[in-house]
Formats: sequence, structure tokens, C-alpha cells
Amino acid sequence: MKLSKLHISSFRGATKPVDIPFEKGKKITMIFAENGNGKSTIADALICLLTSDKGSIDDKSGTEARFIKSLDATNAKIELHTDKEVYSATLSGTSRDFVKSNHELIPELRYLRRSQIVDLLNRKATERYEKLKSYIDVSGLLKSEEELRKLARETESEVERLVSVIDNAKSTLEATWLKEGSPLDDMFVWAKGESEKDLTKESAQLKEVDNLSKQWTAIQSKYSEIQQSIKVVGAAKKAYNTALEALQKLQEKNTTSNADLLKLLNQAKDFISGQPQIDNCPVCDNSIKKNTVVKSLGEKIASMSAIGAAAKTVENAKKDWDGKVAIQKRAVELFSNLLIKYQNAIAKYKTSVPEIATFIDGITTDIKTNYQCYQDNLTQLSDLSKRIEAAKDKYTKSINQHNSIKQQYKSIIESSKKFEQKSKLSLAASKALNIVEKSRKEFYDNELLSISGDVERMYQLLHKYEGLGGIKLFLNPQYKTSLELQANFHTEEGITPQSVYSESHLDTLGICIFLALAKKYSKGDTILVLDDVVMSVDENHLDRFIKLLHEETDHFSQIIITTHYRPWKDRYRTHRAPGGKIHFIELRKWSKETGIRVQNGRVELQELELALNDTSYFDRQIISSKSGIILENILDYLTDIYEYHLPKRKSLKYTLGELIDTLQTKYLKNIYTIHTVKQTNEAGQVEEIDVTYQLQPIIDDIKKLMFIRNQVGAHFNLEQDASDDDVELFGVKTLELGKALVCNETGQLPLVKNVDHWKSKNGSVRLYPSEKI
Repeated sequence: MKLSKLHISSFRGATKPVDIPFEKGKKITMIFAENGNGKSTIADALICLLTSDKGSIDDKSGTEARFIKSLDATNAKIELHTDKEVYSATLSGTSRDFVKSNHELIPELRYLRRSQIVDLLNRKATERYEKLKSYIDVSGLLKSEEELRKLARETESEVERLVSVIDNAKSTLEATWLKEGSPLDDMFVWAKGESEKDLTKESAQLKEVDNLSKQWTAIQSKYSEIQQSIKVVGAAKKAYNTALEALQKLQEKNTTSNADLLKLLNQAKDFISGQPQIDNCPVCDNSIKKNTVVKSLGEKIASMSAIGAAAKTVENAKKDWDGKVAIQKRAVELFSNLLIKYQNAIAKYKTSVPEIATFIDGITTDIKTNYQCYQDNLTQLSDLSKRIEAAKDKYTKSINQHNSIKQQYKSIIESSKKFEQKSKLSLAASKALNIVEKSRKEFYDNELLSISGDVERMYQLLHKYEGLGGIKLFLNPQYKTSLELQANFHTEEGITPQSVYSESHLDTLGICIFLALAKKYSKGDTILVLDDVVMSVDENHLDRFIKLLHEETDHFSQIIITTHYRPWKDRYRTHRAPGGKIHFIELRKWSKETGIRVQNGRVELQELELALNDTSYFDRQIISSKSGIILENILDYLTDIYEYHLPKRKSLKYTLGELIDTLQTKYLKNIYTIHTVKQTNEAGQVEEIDVTYQLQPIIDDIKKLMFIRNQVGAHFNLEQDASDDDVELFGVKTLELGKALVCNETGQLPLVKNVDHWKSKNGSVRLYPSEKI
């Protein structure tokens, strides 16, 4: 999959729509900008589009998700154009989640920011695993393993429970067997026989005697109720007689007043006061005044209040007595019914128990007769009840014992079968768990071992002969998700690198770990984003890091680097790194009004060639200045690889004149380059030919024009002797020298030393000799 462009609109710093192009054929894109000009916006846009994360905003606490859209923006949009698909994501309104297209087909993206490096190395071992689990994610396996562990625990617990059930059942059964005298000399043979017995008859007999027992209990209860009611009725009758006697005494004292008269007066008052209008007495038909009569009646009634109260007491006592008599009568009726029912139930025992014959024959439909019959035969009935209870106990014991034997025997048989099954399952689950645990740990160990090897290789490429390395990533066997990190430090082995490694060495270690992981799980189509991962590094380590990145490009579809570290960019611009294989993008100053501003970066020879070919304006100063800078770079390179003598100086910075003076004719005559180039012959076939460039003629011409650099390109000078032709020739010769040395494909100077020459990375440019002659 090849990327063509990234379109961003209203997302974070992209306040205006912006397109980020990707140059065809170049697998590394470097986005260079000072801080605050939009690098992280571009990286975050890719992360939001191709992963479930939000990018650098995830690294900060207290952030407000609404600001993932640009200020004042309603909708945000991200599009990635490739040679296969256009992947898009939109964020609308107040939504916090992007709506993505082609979600299932989205390419894989891995990203690394400096904060992640610091976080990885400073975390505890258990937390370090969380940071890397997206690479080595075995969450599904862990879930299955946990379910298997749960099954092993549950089956083991069930086996233990079944053992307990079997032991308890055996103990109970054995106690019964011994109590019965150990019949058949075999507990299980006896138990099997007992449990198979048919106790239908015994159950029916138990049901019958239980029914008789309940009937007799009901009769006894009802008889007790009647005896209590006799006392209650007697008390109520006595209360009534006492109230009546008190009333009679009051009436004897007041002959003109009695209860009957009081009752009549109350009725008359209620009748007259209830009439809406009445003018004549309803008894004598004499003329009356309603209010006067009602008042007179009230006064008469009031004067008879003592008799009224006594009469009321008599009335209430009578009602209470009558109520209790009714309850007693109902109880006696129910008692008689119970006796009749009981008579029918025991009638069949008349012959076998002759003493109850009198009761059976004496019960009729008459309540009083039945009551008396019960009292007359109470002794015989009580004896019968005792015999019924004894029979009930006998049948209950027999049936209960049978049920107990049957239950315990069944429990032993069934639990023994389950025990056998569960024991096999428990053993199988334990074995399976051991296999899964071992396989997971072996998988982890193998994965981490392979990653550790790649990390070590990368780290040694960066820090060879520094007494560092021995990088080892491994899981702590005591924990499921504890990722340990160890390294060597000179004579010490297996230490935590955080203890002794410098910050820059830890940074590169973190980068190597992430690169190895991303590479391990990439199928060649992964996009790798390195967001400001290099802050400050010396020249040698920077060159090694650049070499490492270019060696790993084949494992990714695209590597996107964002950086504000200018020395990194300048290694490519000055052809000290393979600038021909990298696509430069520079971001200009950001503002809310303009948003992110993009311009394509160039290497120095490209800039000089563009200035020389500019037909609209011939800029003498630009050509002279750029030629001087390029010459300083190339001559510094030549004096370095051939170890030409230069003035001793602390700063090791030399002028163009000092550098070119070291290139004496006796040395230059032996220096030349051979370019292997491809061309199509007359037959239409592509063939390789070697083209040789002698450096001495070019450098001799440059020496004659050296003054132009200072006179035109470096200093203010009103008296410039150099003509435009001289300036142009100075630029042309500089460009000619650069092209003679720089590989057209990689854009890099020959930096790889062989026995007799120096060569470019791909070997298409060879510089002879390898040492000063």
C-alpha cells in the first residue's frame, strides 16, 4: 500500500484545510518544523484515523475532548488517500467519537512519541506490560486460561464436596446397618435390598393412622374449647343477672320512673325531633309546639339518666351473654360433627377393639346425646388414641428408615459416579491449565526473546563498543502480566538499565524496543509514525540512528517522522545521510488565520541547481552563498576521510580557504569517482555502464573562483569584480563536484569504506582511493 496524501480539515491546529503529500517511491517522510507549527496535529490525525486513540492528547491529564476540533469549528475531517482506498473520519457536532469509513479495511498504524518512551522505561513491570500489550496482546488467551483455571478450581471443589457427601452418606448408612445388627454381612447388599422394598402398604397404613390421629387431636381441641366456653358463658350470665338486679333496685326507689318509660320517652323524642313540621300530638291529637315538647322530653330523660345507664348496662350484658351462648352452641355442633366423623373412621375396628363398641353404637345425630356419649367413653377412646399413636410411630419409623437408607444408598451410588466423572475432568482441566500456562509463557518468552534479539541488534548498531547492551525482555514467572527489562553495563550483567544508563541511552533503548515490536508484528504494510522521538544526540549516534531507520524501511509501508531537531534534517540536506530516499516537508509559522502551512524541503544540491536554472531572476548572492556552504561540506568530507592535515584548533571549524588548501595536486591527481549507471542500448535492453569523474580538474577550476564566495556570497561589498558569468561558473563547478560525489539514487556521499575505495550505501558510486596516496 502506497500513501499519496493526507487531508486534514478543522482538526486541532488545521484551522484551514491542508494537504500533506507523500512522494512516490520514498518510504520515509520527514516533517520538520519548529515547535507549535503543526507536527503533532499531523501525527494525531493519522492516529485518530487509523486507531482508536486520540494521539498526543491521550498523554495529558485534564484535557477537554472538544478541543480535538479546531477552534470555532463544527465538524472535523481527516482523509488518507492511498493507491488502494481513501480512508476517512469525521467528527460532527458535540460527538466525541469519529465516524470512520472502511473501518474493517483500515491499515495498521504504530506510533511512538517521546512521552511513551519515558513512560515505558519509568513504569513498574506490571504497568510496562500494559504499555506494550497492544503489540503482544494475548488477552483472549488469558481470558481462556482464566476460564480454564476457574473450571479447574470448580471441579476440584466439586470433587472435594462429593468426597464429603460420600463419606457422610456412608457414615449414616453404616450407623443404621450396625443398629439393625449388620444384616447380610454386607452393608451395600443390605442397603440395596432395603432401598428396593415396596412400602406402598405401610405408607397407606401410616396415612390412615395419621388421619385418625389428627381427628382425635381435633376432637380433643374442640372439647377443651367447649369446656372453656362453659366458664365464659357462666361469667356472662352472672354479669347480666348482676346488672338486672341493680336496675330493679333503682326502679324500686323511683316508682314514677322505670326503664320501659325511659325507652318510650327516647322513642317519642326521636320521632318528634325527626319531623320537619308537627303541630298536633300523635297520641292525643292536642295542639303542641315542636320545640317546647322536644325540650320537655329532653329534660325528663335527663332526670332519668341513672336508670338509663343501668338499663344500658343490662342491655349490653344481655347481648354479651347471648353472643357467648351462640359461640358455645356452634362449638358443640362442630364437636358433634367431629365425633360422627371419628365414629365412621373407627367403625371397622369395632370387632378388634370391642371396648369402643359402646361409643360407636352410641353416636347419633343428636348433639346432646353425642356430647354425653363422648364423656361416657372418654377412657376407652383415650386408650384407642394411644394405640393409634404407637402404630403411627411404628410406621413412621419404618418408612423414615427406609427413605434414609434409600437416600444414602442413592447418594453414594450417584455421587460415586459423579466423583469418577469430576475427578477425570478435574485432572484433565489441571493438565490442560498447565499446558496452556506453559504454552502462554513459552509463547511470551519466545516472542520476547526474538524481540530482545532484534532490540539488542539495533542497540548495538547505535552503541557499539560502549559497554552497553545485553538487552533482555521477559515475563516474571510469578505474575501473569509483569514485563521485566534487563541489560548489561560494562562488567555488570542483568541489571535494570534505568539504574545506570544515561537519559539519551534510555531514549534510544525505548526507540529500539518500539521499533522491534512494530517490525515484529508488521506484515510490511504497517505505517510507522515517530513523533519527535529524538531530542538531542551527538553526530555519531545520529548517523547510526539514521542508518538504522533506513535499514528497517522494508518492514513498513511508510515511516513518517516529525521533528524539530535541525541537525537531523541537516544530515540529509548536506548529503551526509541518504537524502535521495527521504521526502522532506517543512511547516512554516502557524497562526489561527492561516493554519498549517506546508512547503516541500530540499537538499542543498537541489537548491543550488534550482537557483542556477531560475530564468526569471539570477540571484548572484544566493548562488555564491549556497556554493560556498556546499563546498565547505564536501571539502570537510574529503579532508575527514583522507585525513589531510589542517591547522590544530580547539573548535575544529575551518574556513573554505583552509579546507581547499589541504587538497594539494599530489593528492588530487589520484582521486576519482566511478558511477555505475543504467542505460538502454540500441537493442532496447537495460545495461549498466561505469562513468568516471576526475576530481582534480573540477577542484582546480573552483580554486580560481574561490574569491566569489566571500566577495559576493558572504560580505557586504560595493566593489565586486566578479561577473555574472564568473558567479554562474562558480555555481556550476560546485554543482558538478557535488554530483560527481553524491549518489543520484540515495542522495548520499560515499560513506562506506572498502579495501581500496569508499562507496555509497547502494554501491552505485565509488570513490577512489580509500586512503590518502
